[in-house]
Amino acid sequence: MEMLVTKFSNGKYRNEGELFKEVISSKNVKLMGEMIALQALRVRKRHDFLIADKLYIGLIKDLHHMNKIDYIVSEGYDCAQTAICFLWQFIGQTVDEICGTDKKGNEVTIRLACYREVGGYLDKFRRKQEKLDYINFTNYKALPADPVNCFEHEQTDYSKYDTLIEALHLTDLELAILNCYMNGMVQSEVCAELGIGRGTIYHRKVSIQKRYYACFSIN
Repeated sequence: MEMLVTKFSNGKYRNEGELFKEVISSKNVKLMGEMIALQALRVRKRHDFLIADKLYIGLIKDLHHMNKIDYIVSEGYDCAQTAICFLWQFIGQTVDEICGTDKKGNEVTIRLACYREVGGYLDKFRRKQEKLDYINFTNYKALPADPVNCFEHEQTDYSKYDTLIEALHLTDLELAILNCYMNGMVQSEVCAELGIGRGTIYHRKVSIQKRYYACFSIN
């Protein structure tokens, strides 16, 4: 079976060991970051399967299809971007060089520090998943009852919708995202329509939710 690093390097590397022996450069930092992210997700799946497996599958899919026109990367690729950005500051060094010490005074290599950086991102991602109750943007009937009931699929009184939108004080981008979902778009269609990434949509949806709950005092 062909290794992923071999496939995505077009045969340049037979295994990850060959890749990580090289000095970090602008030519290989992307692949190094992607491979470290995959490794970190494989390890995390052992004790955080639901979150890590979803991101892992998304990242694998991204690596196979991201060069296709109009393909929208998943949230899994945020792990790879985290690793790539971290490694970028060490251009000219190898991943096994020491970059500092941890809280216990132990020396830490660039590679280990990168794993921990990705791990920190995953911890933050999990906390957000646990703490936030999402508005279901694909099923308006799943929304909590509100005074104006403007999200019902059968809603025809647009003055109520306008009243709610005015009360939420949304930014232009938040309003555009909400309107896309109200028009039945899925996330990939919203990304394509507005020219923004999944991460931006995620944060804006959270912002809309917080304002919605604050405005109508819904727990």
